Amino acid sequence: MTSLRAFVAVEVACGPALQEALAELKAYGKALKPVSPANVHITLKFLGEIYERTVPDIEKVMRTAVQGVPPFDLHLVDVGVFPNERNPRVVWVGLDSTEPLTKMAAALEEGCEPLGFPRERRPFSPHLTLARVREGFRPDVSEFLRKHQGQDLGSFKVERIKLKKSVLTPAGPIYSDVLAVEL
Repeated sequence: MTSLRAFVAVEVACGPALQEALAELKAYGKALKPVSPANVHITLKFLGEIYERTVPDIEKVMRTAVQGVPPFDLHLVDVGVFPNERNPRVVWVGLDSTEPLTKMAAALEEGCEPLGFPRERRPFSPHLTLARVREGFRPDVSEFLRKHQGQDLGSFKVERIKLKKSVLTPAGPIYSDVLAVEL
């Protein structure tokens, strides 16, 4: 039986300001692993390993999740780190007007649970991951955070959500589309 590593996401158009921020993070060298501009996305539901035979059921859940959600604009604002600045693990960009994302994520959680995908333990926190801190490093990203605090990092229109396949490689993940559902 064929399986794949998958997640449901909104793809993000990586504009000039976001590309510049990603490029700045490369200056941290081995301490950070910046996300490739081609891979920037907002995860709505991480599924993990799924069997291909479950894709039609996941598609039904995705279609239910977007019902009543018209296309909308998202604005990229602010930067931060998880869990905190003293011990950063993830550098992220925040979003405003996230109500539609939160609604879709909640519907995905509810619809995927009967399919055998456990609910997230943490509440949904819509964000774009810019970089992950590599194991064993504790970079000082305070200058980056100060520089980009409150900065407009662009906006984009959300018109669909996608089921994405993720193949992990030493060079980083390779994502491909399994299917898309229009809003």
